[in-house]
Amino acid sequence: MKSGPLIIRPFEARDRAAWEAMWAGYLAFYETVLPPETSADTWARFLAAAPGHIGLIAEGEGGPLGFAHAILHPGTWSPKPVCYLEDLYVNEAARGQGAGRALIEALADKGRAEGWLRLYWQTAKDNNNAQHLYDKVAQRTDWVRYELDL
Repeated sequence: MKSGPLIIRPFEARDRAAWEAMWAGYLAFYETVLPPETSADTWARFLAAAPGHIGLIAEGEGGPLGFAHAILHPGTWSPKPVCYLEDLYVNEAARGQGAGRALIEALADKGRAEGWLRLYWQTAKDNNNAQHLYDKVAQRTDWVRYELDL
């Protein structure tokens, strides 16, 4: 699936069906299932531009190719906000064509323009395809993540 020039833009209401299909693919990749109301709430927060929520879509000649969900939040080490790229997904047929990089770069450009301190993200330790891209656009750190479900 070769596409024309990429357009990176905020989510619009017309993107819902494409987003839902990509979101399902993203959740399947991470072998997880969410209740439909959780996914509906996620879409609503990004579409309504809830405070700190940034939703971007990568669009090619054939339609939407991928998305990014990011959360802008204050930090404790600087008065500048930091941005967590929580979800990044590109349709399997469109991978390797620059959509993932373009989504990251669009967030980075937004952050530079708005004075953020940093953009950060994580991925599964066995997600080698994503890491191949991430190693080209950012610095890998030695931090270890812990989770405590509440």
